[in-house]
Amino acid sequence: MELQPNVFDVWVFRRTPSRGVEYLLLYTSQEKADRWFNGGRFWQVPSQMTEPSERIVPAIARRLREFGLEPKTVWAAEHVYTIYNRRFDCMQIISVYAAEVSAEGIELNPVEHAEYRWCPYDETYDLVTYRGLKDGLRSTKEYVTGRVDPPRELQLL
Repeated sequence: MELQPNVFDVWVFRRTPSRGVEYLLLYTSQEKADRWFNGGRFWQVPSQMTEPSERIVPAIARRLREFGLEPKTVWAAEHVYTIYNRRFDCMQIISVYAAEVSAEGIELNPVEHAEYRWCPYDETYDLVTYRGLKDGLRSTKEYVTGRVDPPRELQLL
């Protein structure tokens, strides 16, 4: 079985005056769910693979541009997890990052995602199903979004 160590999740967040920190969640389209997940739909975050010899910050920026987003800052979220990805029929090692943006709207590819939401931490935590996402969100809050002064050594952009 193939092992892909070049996969990453990005916890995209924004800071708002009225609601504080909000995280971006994407809801899988029915087409994607039917094709890859036995019809199961779920909330997820932007995820992608780095290209050979591509560095992580340009890879994150590339992925976020697909949603019409530009990262203001990128952080290492100090979390990594493994999954079996049935879509690619392989084991993946997924590194978790956080990216701050200032956007309101998101551009969705309807084949991949049917809707999006900006949610505060508690709602985000309740909406995501999988342990890797929950653990990545907790780590993002602990090291980046829940701190007044996140460790500078974790800031990549």
